[in-house]
Amino acid sequence: MGGCDFFQSFDEEEDKGPAVARVYDSYLYSEELKKVIPDDLSPEDSSSFVQNYINVWAKNELMIYKAEFNLTEEQKQFEEQIRDYRNDLLKFAYLQKYVDDRLDTTITDAQIKAYYEEHLANFQLKENILRLRYLTVPEDAPDVEDLAKLFKSSKEEDRKDLMDYALSYARAFSLEDTAWMNFTEFRKLVPIRTYNQQDFLSKNRFVEIEDEGLVYLAEIMEYKIKDSPSPLIYVTEVIRNTLLNKRRLELIADLEKNLFSDALKKKEFETYP
Repeated sequence: MGGCDFFQSFDEEEDKGPAVARVYDSYLYSEELKKVIPDDLSPEDSSSFVQNYINVWAKNELMIYKAEFNLTEEQKQFEEQIRDYRNDLLKFAYLQKYVDDRLDTTITDAQIKAYYEEHLANFQLKENILRLRYLTVPEDAPDVEDLAKLFKSSKEEDRKDLMDYALSYARAFSLEDTAWMNFTEFRKLVPIRTYNQQDFLSKNRFVEIEDEGLVYLAEIMEYKIKDSPSPLIYVTEVIRNTLLNKRRLELIADLEKNLFSDALKKKEFETYP
């Protein structure tokens, strides 16, 4: 910034450094610019950033200047809006601090389960979901022709061999039960082609596909169909956030009630006939 040609002094205020731009009687100073310029810019990028910032600042100041002269005094009365906006910011900041200081964020598994069972109708699936094991390897990987048999085996020694093989050759894999995923996410892992998701899920446990030089293997461990109850684990975070938000709202309601009650008792709030 020290070598930037923009910092030419034609007016200066205390602690603001030299002015770098002017629009009518409004000035932009070097110290204001230093606060917004990123530290990691090259000299060329710094110069470009400064010029762009000055141009944006100038357009804003010009617009304000024209508005001052082209709006009536009535049209420029923003005191009420500014007061309301400030009050809203104050209330928001106070409520945020009040809640943060008092909110119990501990949500137990029992509480989550109880809410799930009580509101089960609210947790109907909007899409088909599934859990699976999968493995993707290049089609020219060693012994790839025997891989499907190894993948389907439930023998402990075969599962160990499969893990060793995956670590050596797989492009992507998860040989333990994965988290629940929707069908679109499944298709990103395994390039299946089907027009009927439910039919596909009901008829296929193991999937083997060769596509664009890769071999895809998958085992559908479990699936749930759209409009059926969602598995609890699939909506656990949603329920946790719902319970936390419920507690927030209860804290705010209690605060408002107590403020109102105390003000009446202390005669800090009165109504007149």
